[in-house]
Amino acid sequence: LVALLASAALPALAQGSSSAGSGRGIFTGGERGAYHSLFCPPFPPALSRAYFNGYQCTTSRGTLDNIQRVLAAPSSIGFAQLDVYAREAQRRPQEFQRLTLIRRDIACEGLWMVTRNDRLNNLGDVQGLARRIPFILPPRESGSAASFFFLRDNDPDGLGRVQESNIRFARDATDVIEQVANAGDGAVGFFVQFADPTNANIRLLVERNLRTVPVVSREVLRIRVAEEAVYQVQEFALTEGGFLGIGGRARLATTACTPVAVFTGTPEAVGGAQSAREDQRDLIQRVREVPSQQLLPQQSSVARIISGARRMSQQAVEGLENAADAARRAAERAAN
Repeated sequence: LVALLASAALPALAQGSSSAGSGRGIFTGGERGAYHSLFCPPFPPALSRAYFNGYQCTTSRGTLDNIQRVLAAPSSIGFAQLDVYAREAQRRPQEFQRLTLIRRDIACEGLWMVTRNDRLNNLGDVQGLARRIPFILPPRESGSAASFFFLRDNDPDGLGRVQESNIRFARDATDVIEQVANAGDGAVGFFVQFADPTNANIRLLVERNLRTVPVVSREVLRIRVAEEAVYQVQEFALTEGGFLGIGGRARLATTACTPVAVFTGTPEAVGGAQSAREDQRDLIQRVREVPSQQLLPQQSSVARIISGARRMSQQAVEGLENAADAARRAAERAAN
């Protein structure tokens, strides 16, 4: 997650092991990660206003760890990339009947597919050549890699044709960008990141003059979890200026993004007295009713960046889908 955004945050909250053990942990990720230092801090006071006291932001090993912890303590809360959450829901449907999504409207993390190859203009170009393109991903255990594999699982005739032998793993997103910038084989890099123009990785991809391929196709946008789309399409500013109101012109990029998901256990998963299940039902309802503006990061500059991302119109999205379809057919004909 965004290192620079995290460095602008208030000091990270304590791990709160006693609260975690009592089922009042809000599981986030690494101490310097955006979930822990930016997105979690508004939640404890919001919960306290509804007399749900004692909840504390609690570090973890990330989305998969958060899922396991909430399954073990259903009255706790977890943060996740929505697409990684959805991937696990597809793989473990029985377990996920004990979990429920509370919020997915706070912020959206961009899916960044980057390359130097000027023939790759949209996802259809990539889908049509997927068998032969070299891909560079962050570490296999990262959320970004999980996102890529989720896309591959749900696009069997496109990204699903990417060969394991054509995937190599970098140290982190920064290394992905550097490897793509230095590659002579037309490699495509992929990572998931909040689009903050001051973030080191976003700056680096601009400085390295990498192309961003919109991760948009019918196959991507039809993926669902709990009857809701896993991905949105937004326009982001990669440089300062433009719709962020800073002045000047921004370099803009359109791509799919995956919402920040907040989840907890279902009332039925909470053991003990009936009152505990009623409290859990009330907690879910109260968190859903909190205005989204109250749950934005407390730093005004970060909140402005998140609010500045523009969701694309349905007409614009359909145009991107049609372009991807046409490019994919053309690439497949040329390959055959």
